[in-house]
Amino acid sequence: MVVDHKRRRVVWAHDGYGKEVPGLFFRQPTDEQCASIKAVTGDGAKWIDASVKERPPNAGRVPDSFHIVSRMSDAPDQVRKRVRNQARRGNDKTATEAMRGVRYAVPKNPEDLTERQDTDPRGQPYRSWQLKELLGTLPHQPTGQAGAKLKRWIFRASHSRIPEIVESFTVPALPEPFNYQNSNSAYE
Repeated sequence: MVVDHKRRRVVWAHDGYGKEVPGLFFRQPTDEQCASIKAVTGDGAKWIDASVKERPPNAGRVPDSFHIVSRMSDAPDQVRKRVRNQARRGNDKTATEAMRGVRYAVPKNPEDLTERQDTDPRGQPYRSWQLKELLGTLPHQPTGQAGAKLKRWIFRASHSRIPEIVESFTVPALPEPFNYQNSNSAYE
């Protein structure tokens, strides 16, 4: 599916997936029309990159904001599971028990926590949830501010020492989608 983000409409659609499908679209426009394409958004599949390298010449390859944010949505739960499993393997019953309600406790306001749900704000599950929430606000920022805020977010994420986050967000082109303010979520 090809979407014109400026006009907010689907321009072209075809059955299937893989490098051949975008290739079918990119053979249709003239060289001048291809040169006017500034960005190609998508979910990060490598076959999209291959199609964009062949044609259009001036387009930047941009993972769209919907897919970047959705990638982060699973991280807090992955962190919670890892920390709980580490506590179990270490036979630390107190830590294992403390991790039991963290999934529901982390997004709550501190004053709304029950005694059993009291979470450590310096703990990895809480910090991963904070990073997820902050990333979700970035696509809604004004274009001029989003780039700087995203760079700060990338710095915080890369220095968080939370493996699930550090490994997931080492994409050098990450700032691009927020400059274009494009998301494919409404069309998928």
